[in-house]
Amino acid sequence: MPEIRQADALYETYKETQDIDILKTAIVHYQSAVSLCPPNSDVLFAIFNNLGNSYLCQFEHTGNLEDIEHAIFHQQNAVKSTPPGHTDLPSQLNNLGRSYLCKFEQTGNLQDIEHAIFHQQNAVNSTSSDYANLPIYLNNLGNSYLRQFEYTGNLQDIEHAIVHLQNAVNSTPSGHADLPRFFNTLGNLYSCQFEYTGNHQDIEHAIFHLQNAVNCTSSGHANLPIYLSNLGSSYFCQFQYTGNLQDIEHAILHQQNAVNSTPPDHANFPKFLTNLGNSYLWKFNYTGKLQDIQHAIFHHQNSVNSTPSGHTDLPHYFNNLGNSYHCQFEHTGNLQDIEYAIFHYQNAVNSASPNYAGLPRYINNLGNAFLCQFQSTGNLQDIEHAIFHHQKAVDSTPSDHADLPICLNSLGNSYYCQFEHTGNLQDIEHAIFHLQNAINSTPSDNAGLSDYFNNLGNSYLCQFEHTQNQKDIEHAIFHYQNAAAVANGTPSICLKSAETAAELSLIHDKSHCLNDFSIAINLLSEVAGLEQTIHQRHANLHGHSEFLALAVATAFNFSRFDLALEWLENGRCLVWNQLSQLRTPINSLHIKHPSLASHFIQVANTLDFYGTRSALSHAPSMNKFSEDIHMQNEIQNHTRHATQYKQLLEEIQGLPDFHDFLKPPKFTDILEGLPPNGPIIIFNIHSLQCDALALIPGADKPLHISLENFNIKDAETLQKNLQSGILKLRDIENIEIEAERLGARRKIPKTMQMSFILQELWSKVVQPILKALAYLIPPTSASRPRIWWCPTGPLAFLPLHAAGVYGKSCLPGSCISDYVVSSYTPTIHSIQEKFAASSTLSGPTKLLLISQPNTPGLRPIPATKTEINALDILMEGTANVNTLLLQDAEATIDKVKDEMKSHNWVHFACHGIQSQKNPLESGVYLHDGCLELLEIMKHKTDNSKLAFLSACQTSMGDNKLSEEVVHFTARMLSAGYCGVIGTMWGISDPHGPKFAEEFYKYLLNKTGSEGLDSTHAAYALDYATRQVCQILGQDDTSFLTWVPYIHFGY
Repeated sequence: MPEIRQADALYETYKETQDIDILKTAIVHYQSAVSLCPPNSDVLFAIFNNLGNSYLCQFEHTGNLEDIEHAIFHQQNAVKSTPPGHTDLPSQLNNLGRSYLCKFEQTGNLQDIEHAIFHQQNAVNSTSSDYANLPIYLNNLGNSYLRQFEYTGNLQDIEHAIVHLQNAVNSTPSGHADLPRFFNTLGNLYSCQFEYTGNHQDIEHAIFHLQNAVNCTSSGHANLPIYLSNLGSSYFCQFQYTGNLQDIEHAILHQQNAVNSTPPDHANFPKFLTNLGNSYLWKFNYTGKLQDIQHAIFHHQNSVNSTPSGHTDLPHYFNNLGNSYHCQFEHTGNLQDIEYAIFHYQNAVNSASPNYAGLPRYINNLGNAFLCQFQSTGNLQDIEHAIFHHQKAVDSTPSDHADLPICLNSLGNSYYCQFEHTGNLQDIEHAIFHLQNAINSTPSDNAGLSDYFNNLGNSYLCQFEHTQNQKDIEHAIFHYQNAAAVANGTPSICLKSAETAAELSLIHDKSHCLNDFSIAINLLSEVAGLEQTIHQRHANLHGHSEFLALAVATAFNFSRFDLALEWLENGRCLVWNQLSQLRTPINSLHIKHPSLASHFIQVANTLDFYGTRSALSHAPSMNKFSEDIHMQNEIQNHTRHATQYKQLLEEIQGLPDFHDFLKPPKFTDILEGLPPNGPIIIFNIHSLQCDALALIPGADKPLHISLENFNIKDAETLQKNLQSGILKLRDIENIEIEAERLGARRKIPKTMQMSFILQELWSKVVQPILKALAYLIPPTSASRPRIWWCPTGPLAFLPLHAAGVYGKSCLPGSCISDYVVSSYTPTIHSIQEKFAASSTLSGPTKLLLISQPNTPGLRPIPATKTEINALDILMEGTANVNTLLLQDAEATIDKVKDEMKSHNWVHFACHGIQSQKNPLESGVYLHDGCLELLEIMKHKTDNSKLAFLSACQTSMGDNKLSEEVVHFTARMLSAGYCGVIGTMWGISDPHGPKFAEEFYKYLLNKTGSEGLDSTHAAYALDYATRQVCQILGQDDTSFLTWVPYIHFGY
């Protein structure tokens, strides 16, 4: 019959082209064939079957329910008109089952999925075991059981499905076109079973099979996006269980690829979007990066917008969108966000079938949103709504379901919050009961335990505050300790719990407090993990310096100077120490295990590169998917290398003689390798007490110096006075030219009080330290020892190196420079490293001179040209000193970075800036922009001697990161320079050339024809300062000129 042949040809063409118009034409011809075919024709059942299949295909394009009704009608006719035992009957039963499944997914009518399973089971039962299409029927039957399980939560459905899919895989030869599809379905089944049971082996099976599906599918295949999205979702589930950041990076990468390769009008597009949104949401929960939650909301909103009303997946998409707004509210505190969350959660609950297995999760989330709103508004009705929904979620969740602990935890939190509002002890008892049940029903290796233990600790602490029952505080400390000990817990929660346990132990159980403090300090490095950029690590360390100071003060109080020293060294400058580790030579490992050493160095270098990349962000956009994939590739590679680095480190530390390889130094290690020519003084400033430790070369223990007359308020006041004085100086400089023209005499306001600041530092800090060291006998100028200051807290922003009593009435021996020559160091390890490196430096001096007198967009500083030209002339003809001068347009960022690689000395004379908004954007201004701190941190040299930063604010630092020493001067040390001259604030342009000239004159006189020796830099700066002081005198005006110059390093 021509109509049949034409319809079949069109249908085959459609399958190749996916052209919907061709499909519609095929349907018209099949309908015509049905009407022309006699009722007893032996081909009628085939026409009915193909017509039904065509309508099914049309439905998959349009989502029009009428199409699937037509498909079922015609496929039923095909089954009815097919003779029993006919070879086509299993195929027709399978197709009819597929249509019922599609109808169920649109309507949620449980009867449809039961029909689907019934017909597909009949298809399997009527097919011989060696029939080629049997695996297809098994796969489809498994899919239907999966969908029924998702709706009913009956675990038996998923078990049936896994059996059928495993049979489908086992009976399909390798290389068969359908094998990826079967792997995909089997992986999804294990993933769903994992979500129900929480058995980690299930999610491992899921990832294995889904990865096989992806590996067996060619690029560009229509099903590849489905497999990628599902693989991403399984990694997402594993991340929820393990808390391993690498899992969520895998999830985002695969899901982003799925979205990127799917047309927006495709039926699967909303599902891919919501999966991607979920991964960004959970990544945000882990990292706290606002960019991640913005991506989550964007993808979830698009998922909702792309889904027709009444679709069975729409409640799921509403729920996910609510989750994202809820999380954003917790980050921003914007009430509109939590209102949006409640609105979308309510939509999810209202549009889900009452028998839907996922409904308890939606109800629980709605309760969480009401709880959050209550915490912001104090409206008692909100907490009542929260408890109502949480109790309903618990009651609706099977006792063996993996979500039960989550619902119990939520219910416990609601009762806890109600107790805080009402003071009704019954509420806190309910909270403790439900939170304990949440813990009891959670596997011991589940990452969520850290949160549950922390919440239970909060509840016992709250109860203790009302009852004063000692048992309650013991329980609170115990559960906080448990939260901190969850190996795969969220780092921020583990650290918070550890800090709380330590603080409570200090008050209630001093016998354990030092151990609790030690655990917390060890966790600091976890919140600033190597898988993050440096910017992210700094952000995560905000707010923890106060706790570190408390821990060290406690160690001092217990006379545990060994712990105080270890904690000061290992709990501060975490990012600095990480960079140092990544760049540490490993000669002994190279000798004994060369292959392992080479691999370790390669991974460390790559990790160093990824760590110093910019934390770029952009608003999410449908047009930037390829950019998102590129960014996610970078993030995933970063995370992968961090994991690899950790594994290699553990492998090396397991080798004989390498047990301590790159581990945080112990007390005895810290005292080794100190410079022989002076002590290192490290401070701790806290409201409990202020102390210093003097590390004296050759001594087997540090000298403890209690700063009895100095407290944290003194330090903060002095810092505040200094900062206000610097601001006043800038105001004066802005009118300097006009004042000189009018003959006005420059005056420094009394509020600046620089002489008072220096005198206070002398009498309360520096003089007691020098006295304890027996240094208060003025030596000859030539024999003054070195001293290295390692200040912490507010003391890090004060000029210890200039402490003293100045003015006409001052007596000899009343300032620090009468006794010692000062330098600074970020950490003890840093000065040990620089001292060790100084003995290996050799060869001629290659001095790079950089001047920017007229930087575009900034005020002119003509003295920089005078300074650099004078130095160029000074060095001219000096043996073993070669100079390269870069001025104005010659001094571009790329040119300077390139020349720094081949020069071992560098002198910058230009504008500098300390960015308060983002410390990593601090730097020095060159002709085409700012050479930022982050760029310098990428710079590594092996033979660099000294950098002279004749620029403003290069050692100013950031208040919020005082323990991380985030300024340009210190980072030049991390780039490889043995010593650096920097400035604590803006310097006076006219006197910069004099400082620089006297500094280099001293070095030339000291080293003669052997080039410049950077180990004399501290003495050279001391000499230059004295020469400038003789010209300017000793008053507040002169202090602001010479005090800011400091020396870092050896």
